[in-house]
Amino acid sequence: MSLNRRFFLAGSAATALATPTFAVTSPHLDIDYLERLPENPALNRDHAFIPPSQVHPAYSHVIYVDASTRGIGQQKMWVLERGAAGWDLAMSDQGYWDGKPNEASYSWPVSTGRHYQGDNRSGPTIPGIFNLDERTARYRTGWGSPGMYKAVYIDLHYSSGRASGIAMHGTTQSKYHRLGAADSHGCVRMRQANMDQLWGILHPNGARGEASPLWGEVPRYFTSAASDRFAARWNYVRDGQLLYDDAGNLRTKMGYTVLFNVFRTDVA
Repeated sequence: MSLNRRFFLAGSAATALATPTFAVTSPHLDIDYLERLPENPALNRDHAFIPPSQVHPAYSHVIYVDASTRGIGQQKMWVLERGAAGWDLAMSDQGYWDGKPNEASYSWPVSTGRHYQGDNRSGPTIPGIFNLDERTARYRTGWGSPGMYKAVYIDLHYSSGRASGIAMHGTTQSKYHRLGAADSHGCVRMRQANMDQLWGILHPNGARGEASPLWGEVPRYFTSAASDRFAARWNYVRDGQLLYDDAGNLRTKMGYTVLFNVFRTDVA
C-alpha cells in the first residue's frame, strides 16, 4: 500500500455531525457517544481526540480509553473494528455484561494510572493519539514484569528518549475489584481474559509482527527512522498530526493497523 499526502489528508477530513448539541440520557455508552464526544463540554481540549468517522483508512482498529476519574465515561475502553458499513464494537467482556439491563456498548472497564507517593515514575496515563509499538521486544506472550500479563506497549517515548513503560495488559485477579477506578502506575489494566481477546485479534494463532493480519503501512508519530531496534525513538507528537520529511513525503512505518487514543472527560 502506498501512502501519499493526498491519501492521508482525505482520510482526516472533518465529518459533520447530525446532532448539534451533546446530551446523554443514559449512563450506557456506545459508538455514537464517541462520535459526538467533540461536542461534550467535559472533553479535555488539551488532549487529542479523534472520533471514529475521522480515523484514517489505514487503520483497521481503534482503541479508545477514557482515563477520567469521574463521570459516565471514567475508566472505560472501546475496541472498534472497521467494517464495510462503518465501525463496530469488536469485542466485549460478556461476563461483565451478563445480567446488566442493556447490551454491551463499550468493551470493558479498565484501570489507568495515578500517582503513587514516593514513586516518581507513576502518574496518570499519558493522553493523546498513538500507534501500538510494533517492535518484537515491546510485546510479551505471557507474564512479563510483575502483574503484567501479555503486555502490549504504546509507541511512546519520554522527551529524554527513555522508552516509556506505558502498556495495556492483563492484571492479577487481586486487582479486578479496582477496575473502573484509576489504580495503575500508568499502564492500562484489564482482566486477563480481556487481554486474551486483544492479544488474539493482534496475534491470531500466534501470528506476530508482519505475519499478523493487522499489519500494514501506517503513519509514524516520530521523526527518527523506524527499525526493530530497542533504541529510543525521537521527536514524538501526541496529537495525531501527520509528519512529513523535507521532500513532502509522509513519514510512515510498517506496524499494527491499530490506533490508540487516550482522552479524558472530567474537566467540567
